Amino acid sequence: MIFSHKLLLRITAYYCTGGIIINRQLTYLDALDTLLGPLPTRRQLNHIPRFPGQRKVKLRVERTMPFEFIHSVMPPFLSLWDAEETIDLSPYDTSFSSIGGDASADVFILWSDWRLYYESMTEQAACDWVKERILTLRSRTDKPILINNWPEQYEIEDKLFSIQTGKRKWARQFNEGLFRLSNLVSDCWIIDLSYIALELGEAFFDSRNDSVSHYPFSDQATIAIARHLGVHLLPAVLSPRIKAIALDLDDTLYDGVLGEDGVDGLTLSDAHSRLQNLLLQLKRSGMMLTICSRNEEQDVRELFQQRTDFPLGWDDFAVVCANWNPKPDNLITISQKLNIDPSAILFVDDNPAELLKMANHIPAVRLLRADPSGEQTLIKISHYPGCYQLLQDDSASLRTADIQANQARAELKNQSSDYGSYLKSLQMIVRIYVNEATHTNRVFEMSHKTNQFNLALRRMSKTEVEQFMKSSEYLIMTVQLSDILSDSGIIGTFVCRLKQEKAELIEVVFSCRALGREIETIAFARLLNRLLELGIKQLTIEVQEGPRNAPAREWLQRFITDPGNEQSVSDLYARVSASYSSYPVEVEEIP
Repeated sequence: MIFSHKLLLRITAYYCTGGIIINRQLTYLDALDTLLGPLPTRRQLNHIPRFPGQRKVKLRVERTMPFEFIHSVMPPFLSLWDAEETIDLSPYDTSFSSIGGDASADVFILWSDWRLYYESMTEQAACDWVKERILTLRSRTDKPILINNWPEQYEIEDKLFSIQTGKRKWARQFNEGLFRLSNLVSDCWIIDLSYIALELGEAFFDSRNDSVSHYPFSDQATIAIARHLGVHLLPAVLSPRIKAIALDLDDTLYDGVLGEDGVDGLTLSDAHSRLQNLLLQLKRSGMMLTICSRNEEQDVRELFQQRTDFPLGWDDFAVVCANWNPKPDNLITISQKLNIDPSAILFVDDNPAELLKMANHIPAVRLLRADPSGEQTLIKISHYPGCYQLLQDDSASLRTADIQANQARAELKNQSSDYGSYLKSLQMIVRIYVNEATHTNRVFEMSHKTNQFNLALRRMSKTEVEQFMKSSEYLIMTVQLSDILSDSGIIGTFVCRLKQEKAELIEVVFSCRALGREIETIAFARLLNRLLELGIKQLTIEVQEGPRNAPAREWLQRFITDPGNEQSVSDLYARVSASYSSYPVEVEEIP
């Protein structure tokens, strides 16, 4: 149960005390409007109901300046993704000599006033010094590391000095070095104060705060930083990204009602155009767009074909459910066609009644209220937890096309006389890679997605994956799939720990897009064959029961009833190979 489902829209809660009925309106959508819309004030934040989060997150903050001001306003933002934080603050230490602190922390934050080093270090020397500290921290933990950069502080006197002669040069070059460093160190990310300061301008700094508490930021800046941490960075490093957005159309993507105003009568405002462009960016980043609308599908198709001024086109939507069925039913259809759990979908609609129905019928779906102008919708999606992207998604360009191809595959299956004919018609090619370092990001991404086919639920860090790829004690097999309809990219991975004549299969993850064609079984046989070639005789398989990984566990039970016990690799290979011996698929092992 997450925060959004504890404050279900405008549900009226009645409490009886001594015969007096107290009417309290708890509204999640109003809370979202406050938290994710224009930057809220501290007073507004104080009026947001507080509920304990189910997910406990421990932060360790290494600091040279106060972090308490930011920490004090983080809880409402964290509650949006059901998180509640505890914090371990270091002493003020400009040398970061005790870096690391409590090794059990989920995230480590380096929080520094970099002005302290202006006079004593050049920009490059400061970057080299920070690199040494971060590498020390990385040697002690594989958890995410966040480090702040520094804004080019504005002073009226700076107008007389070029970037080459003033202090802005130090901040700019230091930030560039810090960015390069974050790319060098695995799972290290920038708290981009420089970018936040661009939005707030002169309001970012507060000289009074600086003189009183050695904390140079204004209250506005403090809230903006807390929101960036609470809705962008922390959910991005700790939780899977949202996989799909289910969009209403009328008064959401444009101004007007298609069935009443007609295609030409709809208004695409500047805000709606920017909103559609944002959605297009999200699609290109790997998120799937879908339509969940009360309209005729043919009318919707004509809308996107005729309105060439719309940034979005018909082919940008992985699934379209435009009909007069209840929207919760359509949402279930969308999740089934995408082969994902409804909890990975954000439902956007301007009608509170539709949002309430969705919440009542499918509590796991995430909700966002659109506004007719489009402006607030744009801002709220820009801050919605789970939408922020940290890394380039290597499969982003393939995902929507692959889902659309799945619908064509379903038609082929219905037209085929038997399952074997269907598989043969696909002309599938499976490519197998072993310890392919260029697949590190993809393995990390798949591990952190809410897959139904995730056997051990390890949620490996990027640092772990990098270490496994380089180690002779690990075998990581990645699986690429293509067929006559689309290239699905890297859709699966097996991670094995090797110990002389024994091995542990510590994770199996496959994309939901690839299920139903026995690719996981074919690849599993190739893994077992590779283990035999390496002299491995016994295998144990790690399995964890999660709320949504039943498909993975049921698949394994076809071959093994007691995965916790050692299995004979040769016997298991024989069983797995026999199960797909007649499957028409070409398998290539890439050296």
